[in-house]
Amino acid sequence: MLRLSHFNRTTIKGDIFGALTSTIVALPFALAFGVTSGAGAIAGIYCAVLTGFFASLFGGTNPQISGPNTGLTVAMAAILSSFIAQSPEQGMAAAFTVVTLAGLFQMLFGVLKLGKYFVLVSYPVISGFTSGIGVLIILSQMEPLFGVSAGQMLSQLSADDGLPAGLLNTNTLLGAACLLLLFLWPERLNRVVPASIVALIIATGYFVFSGADIPVVGAIASELPSFNLPVWNAELVSEMIKSALLIATLSTLDSLMTSLTVDSISNDLHDSDQELIGQGIGNMIAGMFGALPGGGATMRTVTNLRAGGTTPLSGILHAVFILAIVLWAGEYTAYIPVAVLSAILLKVGIGIIDWNFLKRVHQIPLFSVGLMLSTLVMSVAIDLVTAVLIGVFLANLVTIRRLSEIQLDNVKLCTGQEDEQLPEDEKRLLQAMSAKVLLLHISGPISFGVARSLKQSVSQVDQDKTLLIDLSDARFVGISSTIAIEEIIISHLSQGRDVILASVCDRVRKDFDKLKLLEKIPSQHIFHSRKQALTYLRESQA
Repeated sequence: MLRLSHFNRTTIKGDIFGALTSTIVALPFALAFGVTSGAGAIAGIYCAVLTGFFASLFGGTNPQISGPNTGLTVAMAAILSSFIAQSPEQGMAAAFTVVTLAGLFQMLFGVLKLGKYFVLVSYPVISGFTSGIGVLIILSQMEPLFGVSAGQMLSQLSADDGLPAGLLNTNTLLGAACLLLLFLWPERLNRVVPASIVALIIATGYFVFSGADIPVVGAIASELPSFNLPVWNAELVSEMIKSALLIATLSTLDSLMTSLTVDSISNDLHDSDQELIGQGIGNMIAGMFGALPGGGATMRTVTNLRAGGTTPLSGILHAVFILAIVLWAGEYTAYIPVAVLSAILLKVGIGIIDWNFLKRVHQIPLFSVGLMLSTLVMSVAIDLVTAVLIGVFLANLVTIRRLSEIQLDNVKLCTGQEDEQLPEDEKRLLQAMSAKVLLLHISGPISFGVARSLKQSVSQVDQDKTLLIDLSDARFVGISSTIAIEEIIISHLSQGRDVILASVCDRVRKDFDKLKLLEKIPSQHIFHSRKQALTYLRESQA
């Protein structure tokens, strides 16, 4: 978040240079993402301006550069096409209302301090999700490059009709040449002049001097965007809310992942919740001006950081510089071939596929591989929301199972024959009553899954055994564990067996009292220590 302290001589020079450098990198991407989304190049440009400005002004990561990115563009393209198909008159306005609503959701995430939870998503899910976005970006560029969609190309190949005629035209060859340049441009030169700018200049020069008949971006109006109030379409309202949550989640993940990258480079710490508020304000305003949703852009942020940008002023200047370029030279985008933007996005799509994970699938556990690949396939074949929800659900199931296994260490079931870590006098007492007493030692919180397994184990023991629940080492159990213990007690009592409770500390007693658990056990069967309980059982059975 920008403060007066950020305006000082030691940082402002680096902020200006960082903003200029990141602007050069960001401009072709903003154009490309705008065209790919279906909303037009101007929607991508003003996303970079509005989200870049307000996210820096109110955000929580100092050198963060915000703007359109791959996942948000893919999602927005799907939302636009779906809404326009369902409601030709209001579809476009409803789609940008989704962006505004997504901004409000993001602000709510920040206010509720949910930022720290978004980065806890399982890595295989994130890997499959981002790789799926990469595949979608690649597929989306087939038609701009070849004139036919990926689906049409596959249908002709499956029908044994061969490749469609006219694939190798001037537009395709120009795109292929630009893509080759992007991959072969030396890294040491890329730090001085980004490959995307070089490809943009060369492709534009080719179009101007050759007079080739190829698709171009078209001129951008050199004027500020108009303000539009959000609209509500009764037929689309459920889809609007669902889509807004998707946009908010994607922007949040992109922004916080970028913030973590900044932390690792700058040895600084970002404010996750403040970052979400800033990004939310940026997206809310972007939607009102017909711009794409945005989020933290890792490559542009790292470029800004390495060029000297260290404060939010660099992100604000970045937005101002892009706006100045558009207002001054927007008409010249009429000479930019679509093929070069497709090549830039193909490079992005190929780059964000998690090749490092895919190369090591033979070394990674089978479940993680299956989770990653299934998330990838669902992202491409179904939709991004379903892919993330199912992926997170499956990952959480496995996490819960593993936590249950760990929680088993908090529980020991002893019939008296095992070598329990008990004092010698207590061990002798227990062994003498091994045929009639079952000791259940609980040292910490347990889940319902563990409780069910434990309840089954207890029920399988001889019907005549008395259950002694020992809480000597439990200083905290929690309400969930209290309910689990209650189920075990009720199950044991319902079978006509006695239950003895020992060593309940004050904190655990408070949890028990909330659910009136102690009322279910006779007061003479509740003891201050395990030894008192064992002595009582020994005397009562004598």
